[in-house]
Amino acid sequence: MTSSKRRTALEAATLEGRTERQKNPHPPGSLAFAAWVCARLGGWTGYYSKPVVMLKGLYEFRNIQLGYNLALAGAGDM
Repeated sequence: MTSSKRRTALEAATLEGRTERQKNPHPPGSLAFAAWVCARLGGWTGYYSKPVVMLKGLYEFRNIQLGYNLALAGAGDM
């Protein structure tokens, strides 16, 4: 998978909350941005949580990424 498709899948996620601590302060395309998205997908609320949320979020992102790729591949068939 190309990095541009991966980046688009990351940026498509709407995971920001209502408070400032729950908004992604990192520039899109950066490693920090991707880490923040994975943490949110893993259940991080912007406050204290256990480190395992990063791993859970990475697995969740991988599933989202696979679905995103399937949708893109299916759109080309129409």
